[in-house]
Amino acid sequence: MPIATGHEREELAAELEGKKIIEDVNNPVGPFGTKEAPAVVKSYYDKRIVGCPGGEGEDEHDVVWFWLEKGKLHGCPVCSQYFVLEVVGPGGPLDGHGDDRH
Repeated sequence: MPIATGHEREELAAELEGKKIIEDVNNPVGPFGTKEAPAVVKSYYDKRIVGCPGGEGEDEHDVVWFWLEKGKLHGCPVCSQYFVLEVVGPGGPLDGHGDDRH
């Protein structure tokens, strides 16, 4: 295995076993999310930035960016599409430290 640490090492080790830790994390696609069946966005961490382009055709709108957090349902204020975060790694904060503010 090449020299690697942290998340990169985990990904390489999984690939050697024929697995993929994070599948389609950077380009999520799927049906329009509703409150009852929200669009699932995968993340290695407990929150990530997501951009909503709306639906298709006339339902498209300029991209609206927002933070999507684990355990919180989020609705787009323009098109009312709903999103939920699925953590597919060990989770935790983006910077690798506790979420305590200094």
